[in-house]
Amino acid sequence: MPIDPHKLRSQRLRSVNYQGDALRLGMNWTEEDLAKPQVLIDSAYGMGHPGTFHFRPLIEEASNGVFEAGGKPGVFTVSDICDGVAQAHEGMSYSLVSRDIMTAMIEIHALGHPHDGMVLISGNDKSVPAHLLAIARCNMPSIHLPGGTQLNAPDSVTSNQLWPMGMSVERGELSKEDFDLAQQGACPTCGACQFMGSASTGQVVSEALGLALPGSALVPAPLSHLLRYARAAGKQILRLIEEEITPQRILTREAFENAIIIHAAVGGSTNMLLHLPVIAREAGVEITIDDFDRIHRQVPVLANVKTTGRYPVEYFWYAGGVPAVMLELRDMLHLDCLTVTGKTLGENLQEIEHSRFFAERLGYLNNVKVSRREVLRPRNDPFGPDGGIAVLRGNLAPEGSVIKSFSVPKEMHIHVGPARVFDFEDTALDALRERKIQPGDVLVIRYEGPRANGMPEMYFASTILAADPTLNTSTALITDGRFSGAMKGPCIGHVTPEALDGGPIALVEENDLIEIHVPERRLAIVGVQGQPLPPDQIERILAERRARWTPPLPRHKSGILSLFARVARSSSEGASMT
Repeated sequence: MPIDPHKLRSQRLRSVNYQGDALRLGMNWTEEDLAKPQVLIDSAYGMGHPGTFHFRPLIEEASNGVFEAGGKPGVFTVSDICDGVAQAHEGMSYSLVSRDIMTAMIEIHALGHPHDGMVLISGNDKSVPAHLLAIARCNMPSIHLPGGTQLNAPDSVTSNQLWPMGMSVERGELSKEDFDLAQQGACPTCGACQFMGSASTGQVVSEALGLALPGSALVPAPLSHLLRYARAAGKQILRLIEEEITPQRILTREAFENAIIIHAAVGGSTNMLLHLPVIAREAGVEITIDDFDRIHRQVPVLANVKTTGRYPVEYFWYAGGVPAVMLELRDMLHLDCLTVTGKTLGENLQEIEHSRFFAERLGYLNNVKVSRREVLRPRNDPFGPDGGIAVLRGNLAPEGSVIKSFSVPKEMHIHVGPARVFDFEDTALDALRERKIQPGDVLVIRYEGPRANGMPEMYFASTILAADPTLNTSTALITDGRFSGAMKGPCIGHVTPEALDGGPIALVEENDLIEIHVPERRLAIVGVQGQPLPPDQIERILAERRARWTPPLPRHKSGILSLFARVARSSSEGASMT
């Protein structure tokens, strides 16, 4: 049945805008097109990285689906930058703020034109959070289409491994020929990187929230399944418009709790602690980093996937993906949450359980002689005993900090070591390159928070640590910046308040003793000049240092990073501009 035009925003706005129809007719729209429900097809298509380069056929298929269901698609694009390409230079400072700028542009596309619903296509680190933010903010019927994942590379090399390999070439420990071979094969197809980094985590969370069609997260990009999901999303959006199923009906507190449960079970990226609270805030729901810590304590890690685990996320999809994880944790989930299918999560899972959903995928694992149980572990034999994330507090991070605890060697869950203090990542990298960091040290990289420098990833430093057999089980890294979703090892980020705001991390001096205590969720300065001191003396010394401290001059005096420095919230609130 046709949708009642009186319900459509597009038709109401046509009645007051006498120029708009003429402008659209100038783009070869027909008068029949003008009367149809208008659907925004907005994607992150571009040439920034393999995660978006393959989107043109997806845009076409989503548009075909809209046409088939009686709507008119309008195609727009806001591309993203690549965190991998932006690493190790000033470009990384633009990564996090790009999330907010993309969100704003999609809001402008959605609400600046007379659209009735939207299908958003993205698959990577900042584009997925931006699209989920835009869906929550615009609150019009919406479906997110995840962009899929790359196929496994030769010898299972992943692009993040190139950082320590490049450093090994510089040190003369690896031949340039071996490095070139790995580099040429690391990204064999389009799609998100093959590990459970920020891109893959974002796709998983989108589906877990109920904003993506069941099973659509992390489809291997070359498979025709991804095109079918695009066509299905284009058709389904018309049903959401007809039934007035808006994001506010889907994005309840219970939906966000479901997303955090699945985030824990897949060992998801720490970056989601920046994104999910902001998405929730746009939806009128309060989610904090403490919700992550509380839920992660209760949920085992089931996904044995890279970088901490063994298998690429391509295998995760073959093993059943998000629906398989949900079925394993069904008793923990809020099954009455509405989803973009128009049905509840429980209804979706029941349909999947009694269909050929898993049979269509498991044959791929048979090809590589890997059992489903190895990729997605059962609850009684998990990959990790509890969720991947812990939130630490103490006199060094009174408003919180974040560690990917399940990827940290057990011997580093409780650690006390002398501080090695760096005001910039570059100087810390020089110290690592020259092997000036000793086992037991605690690297502190500061003035890299949202307001100081856009909160770049300290991934280069963290991956050098993780690849060094003498440091990766003995040496920690602490920063008010953040880390790549591919990070593993004893690395603590999101330290709040950040140094530029006078947080205690700004007051740390060389050879202060820093305690990391994951079981008790503590991060604290416990000594000075290598000598332990009682807490009251530490507080007195910090007060004396604070009296002498002055903030540095702004690092960015113009442009978007200057604006971000003035308005960004703290990392514990998502480091957002709104």
